[in-house]
Parts: sequence; C-alpha cells; structure tokens
Amino acid sequence: MPPAPTSTTSRAATRRCPVCDHEAWPTAYGMITPSMRESMPKSEFAGCVIDMAVRDNPATGREEIGTPKWACQNPECRHRWW
Repeated sequence: MPPAPTSTTSRAATRRCPVCDHEAWPTAYGMITPSMRESMPKSEFAGCVIDMAVRDNPATGREEIGTPKWACQNPECRHRWW
C-alpha cells in the first residue's frame, strides 16, 4: 500500500467566511482513511453522500444550487459555499 500523500497547501488552506469572517475549512467527501484524515486536520468530513444544496449567494443575493466545498466553523453561522 502506498504511503498517504502529505499535506499540501490546498489541503491545509483555510479561508474566511464571507458572512461572518470566521475561519472556514474545506469540505472533503468520500470514504477518507484515518491516515488521510491526519493529513487534513483542518477539513470538514462530509461522508460518502454528496447532496446538492440551495443557498442565497451573499454577494449577488441570487439563489444557487451546488455542492458545498467550504464550511464556516463558527457554530452560530455554519455558512456553506462553493
């Protein structure tokens, strides 16, 4: 079995939430092995089911449909976006 990939800039990166400016983490989908989880400490693991989400784009005010790629880590906000 090949070794788990090391953390890269994109995997380790965080962003600021466009709604509350709190730290946001990338969302990882699929069956993630424990070694992969360790290499991605600041990621939100969503499991194997990928649901489409509807959101209001805070920049445009328009409704959009997509798969969230980022999740705000503020428990009072929890904004998700792609």
